[in-house]
Amino acid sequence: MNKIKTIFDRNWDGDRKVVNKPLVDPEVLRNAKATEKLDGTNVRITIRNHTVVRVEKRRNPSKIQKAKGIEEPWYVDADQYDATDKWIFDGLNHTELLNYIPDGEWSGELMGPNVQGNPLNLPTNRIVFFSLDEAPVFENAPVSYEELKAWLPKQQSKYGHGAIEGIVWHCNDGQMFKIKVKDF
Repeated sequence: MNKIKTIFDRNWDGDRKVVNKPLVDPEVLRNAKATEKLDGTNVRITIRNHTVVRVEKRRNPSKIQKAKGIEEPWYVDADQYDATDKWIFDGLNHTELLNYIPDGEWSGELMGPNVQGNPLNLPTNRIVFFSLDEAPVFENAPVSYEELKAWLPKQQSKYGHGAIEGIVWHCNDGQMFKIKVKDF
């Protein structure tokens, strides 16, 4: 798993907000699918013969690991008997999997009342599988700094009730790029 790159450079010596210096060609973004960035916990589910055989959660490198050059996150197994993972399994139980998810490994975002403060006011925990194109699409999302700075804070979630966290662009070659409202 690779971290999704932000589309603008940041003010690294100051407030770390984005600055009007694109890191991605705007034409690349215009040709990509813009989806709602969902604010939750990244998970991965493995399905075999219509049965969940593995549940994993994202693990970010520690400060010590970052000092050793490990920058990209990875997945570790979630434990249904560990209290810190109980909402992952609750979300899995509230997600209809067997009717539509084929065998494979599927990444998604755990969201709901017990995750990240439930910014979208969802009634139950559940997993939205962005690897199965479940994230809502924003047609004609702007790509310039000034347009995004003005447009993003006005956007309401197409998934829940509340403001969006940001946009993720999915390119045909598999690359992904993002911008969050709080980046500005």
